[in-house]
Amino acid sequence: MSKYAFLIPFYNHPERINELIEALKAYKLDIIIVDDGSDEASKEVLKGIKDILLLERKSNGGKGAAMKDGFKFAIDNGFTHVLQVDADFQHDVSMIDEFLEISNKFPKDIICANPIYDNTAPKSRVYGRKITNFWVAINTLSLKIKDAMCGFRIYPLKEIEEAIKISKTNRMEFDIEILVNAHRCGLKTQWIDIRVSYQECGISHFKMLRDNAMISLMHARGFFSLPKFIFQELFSKNNSELWWKKNEKSNSFFLRLTLILTQYLPVFLLNFVIKIVVFFYYLTSKEERENIEEFRRNLANFAGENVLKNTSVFGNFYQFGVAICDKFRVWKGKIGFQELDIVNVEYVKTELTRAKRGQILLTAHLGNIEICKKLATSVDGFAIVILAYDENVRKFNDIINEISGEKIRILLVNELDVRAMLELKTIVDSGTHIGIMGDRVPINGDKFTNISFLGKEAKFNHGPYIIAGILGVKISSLWCQKINDKFRIEFTKIADEIKLSRDKVTSVRPYLKNYVNELEHRCKQTPEQWFNFYDFWRQ
Repeated sequence: MSKYAFLIPFYNHPERINELIEALKAYKLDIIIVDDGSDEASKEVLKGIKDILLLERKSNGGKGAAMKDGFKFAIDNGFTHVLQVDADFQHDVSMIDEFLEISNKFPKDIICANPIYDNTAPKSRVYGRKITNFWVAINTLSLKIKDAMCGFRIYPLKEIEEAIKISKTNRMEFDIEILVNAHRCGLKTQWIDIRVSYQECGISHFKMLRDNAMISLMHARGFFSLPKFIFQELFSKNNSELWWKKNEKSNSFFLRLTLILTQYLPVFLLNFVIKIVVFFYYLTSKEERENIEEFRRNLANFAGENVLKNTSVFGNFYQFGVAICDKFRVWKGKIGFQELDIVNVEYVKTELTRAKRGQILLTAHLGNIEICKKLATSVDGFAIVILAYDENVRKFNDIINEISGEKIRILLVNELDVRAMLELKTIVDSGTHIGIMGDRVPINGDKFTNISFLGKEAKFNHGPYIIAGILGVKISSLWCQKINDKFRIEFTKIADEIKLSRDKVTSVRPYLKNYVNELEHRCKQTPEQWFNFYDFWRQ
């Protein structure tokens, strides 16, 4: 059962401490005050306060040192959570009930205040916070930390132990560092907007030169430890993970990384950083290198060595990094129609934006289909629902939605019971298309067919063709490849109608072969844009 306490780091702030304590007592929680070596006058004020747990430090060590002692004291006394409140009473304590409610709902998360400043806030503090939040975004590769300096938070004590253990700060910068550490350790944060006001004659123990220097040093340490953090995020995953987990996780992290880097770095520096990250990924991913080498061997045997001219194994890794950058760009609205090369545009419009019924659209992990997904949210008459085979795809799509503010619906394939099929019929009857990765097989079940791909047998999912037959809709393939710095979008018909016999699997094989033939053609066009890094022929 959770046990909460207030934790107040205190240093020479006697003016409003009694008022603060009286306000906190209304919540009937224990109140821990850590006196960080205050002067005698302040100590006397504290001694006069009843019903508190007072922890006294012999000398002033800084806010961070006081907080660390307070955390240890709280843990030793059986508390599971502490709500940090600054002693100057600048926070709106009427929000405490909301903080406790959110903490009970998310007991393993840090509940943080997102300060909303009134006109009493010094400009130096406001702009200083913006600078700090910029560096926190860089050092966490995330925009999830809305404010790293406001000392009004609920900490789950067990969960933050590792973040405390790796802390190297003891003064004002601790509030910032603990959130960076916690994020890197995998902790989540929840945010609540809160009003903050500054007293006209309020006392601040922030030392402009010393504390700004310490904060700058902390940011520098965080920045220079980024390669280690990135390395751990990319390569410490369990090597035994199956492709559908491993690939989507790395894809997700690359997107978050690119989100931050593209947001803040100039293009020349961004390209440099992406090359470094991809290079480390390439060096440490032996299995993935071997899988791409096998793809290249099969492609060369199938189409001739010339198809690989001016390409390399590293090229697939690098182009994957570039594709992640482009995914971010398109969802942020930074790729315009002038960068698109739509083949037979009128035919595409007829099939995708003017059709009365939707159809099945197959694509693959080749090129950058995210460009077409984005078009579905910005082109009138073009709507699409994505069918996926694993929850990780939905999580990845959530990141896209977070970045873009757009909503692409995901429907898991393992949910395709009779009810789901009726839902799919409603979808296509409304003119909405169904997008499926044709080079993925279901995680469970036997909905695949062995078919020759680049001269060797490989498994392909026959489910989409059966769905098209049952729904009575067309099935086509949609491709987006980056050629000469333009995104070449091409729509290819597979069948106007899928005719199903009693043996459904056998009856859809010719249509599946049409798709595989098209995929082989695309591989010959852009071999470095093949982004299946798992063992495709032995999946």
